[in-house]
Amino acid sequence: MMTNRRATLIFIFLFIIPYIAAQLMIGIAYNALVWHSDSLWRTLVGSFVGAVILYFAKIPLEHPLRILGKYTTVQFIHYSVRFFMLQSAKWWKQALNFVIDFAIAIASTYLLREIFPGAAGKSILMGTPMGWTIALLFISLCIGAYIDFDALSVIPNTTDIEND
Repeated sequence: MMTNRRATLIFIFLFIIPYIAAQLMIGIAYNALVWHSDSLWRTLVGSFVGAVILYFAKIPLEHPLRILGKYTTVQFIHYSVRFFMLQSAKWWKQALNFVIDFAIAIASTYLLREIFPGAAGKSILMGTPMGWTIALLFISLCIGAYIDFDALSVIPNTTDIEND
């Protein structure tokens, strides 16, 4: 059984921070690439594309999150993990996940547009924020995997196997 503190740290580094970073990447990419990014129609299309990409990016994370949900007693983590399991989920759960991702992607594009307004903001967004966000994502995943790789690994533990 994994301690609640360790489970919480793994959940933060393997899911919460990468999810926020992915939403920021959607907003940064959209605002940096689309010339008239303040158009509602273009925002909806960009957010839709970002939500589709995020939906398919969640599927490879299901196995470690499923293991984490199985070994934790923290109810929030357990229910969050169950909510974001999409591979064999019912259609309404998949649709609700997509709608949530879509809404957060819209919020991300608007938030970044407000923080970095105009042409000067667009030139800033085309620069380093994407690199820092990718670095944050990579470092967070590395820390999360390092905290408890053995418990979340898909590779079987070979220390119990004896050679004859």
